[in-house]
Amino acid sequence: MVENLPITVLSESEAADSCGGDAAIIGLELDILSEPVCFHIGITKKEARLADIVPLVRTISAKITGTVVERIRREGGCIPCRRGCSACCSFLVPMSIPEAFRLREEVLAVSKSYWRRMQRLSLLAAQCILKQKPPKSFVCQTTGTPADSPVEPNVVSSWYANLKLACPFHYKGLCTIYEQRPLACREYFVKGSAGVCRGGRGAADVVEVPMRMADVLGQLASELEGTDVEAVMMPLALVWCEENLDRDKQRWPAAMMVERFVKIVKTIEQKNFTAVIAPA
Repeated sequence: MVENLPITVLSESEAADSCGGDAAIIGLELDILSEPVCFHIGITKKEARLADIVPLVRTISAKITGTVVERIRREGGCIPCRRGCSACCSFLVPMSIPEAFRLREEVLAVSKSYWRRMQRLSLLAAQCILKQKPPKSFVCQTTGTPADSPVEPNVVSSWYANLKLACPFHYKGLCTIYEQRPLACREYFVKGSAGVCRGGRGAADVVEVPMRMADVLGQLASELEGTDVEAVMMPLALVWCEENLDRDKQRWPAAMMVERFVKIVKTIEQKNFTAVIAPA
């Protein structure tokens, strides 16, 4: 998907060439497992939508998870997660609002037939979800109606698992949107045996990621729009977007959006650092 986005990730050489040009550059340095990870973020004077920052966030997420996975493998651990494995493709996958709008654009860009197919499968999934009546305290993702009281995540996950609902983007054993998959999928890894994920024998533990970009995007959208932190169940994402297209039209100065994003990231990083060094 070729675009002229107002927010981009620049290489070292691109950042050097851009100095003195029209685009501003904001640097972001993170400490991931004591390894410095640096990014150069190019920003034009254009205004940006929520969806415009998603490619940047995906790049940062990939660098963070890649650092974590590489460390585990160097220490002799086994990470069976890979492209083509569908063991967790029936899990409940939440998408932030920026991701949902970005996914809609990417599905539309493929072809009209693909868009119609995904719409049809998403509608069927939505019907199944609504027919099975989510937990009463669960937030209705299609209307945005808040729940009377919060619901425990494991209650929602168990309810969703019982639906045995296939991901609408999963076809013939493969993820058809692997390069565009949600951050929740990108940031989920297990250490141990893949057989456990399919109900077999063995042992597997979920890998802890120092910072989850899915949480950062949720908070960013909340601050920009002045709403609670929201998430949409992946099978409902396309349906939800069609009912909330006005929100996709909202724009903010790209520099302000990135500055807020960086501030959220650095705040979370500091909290994580404080939690590590805090006495028991």
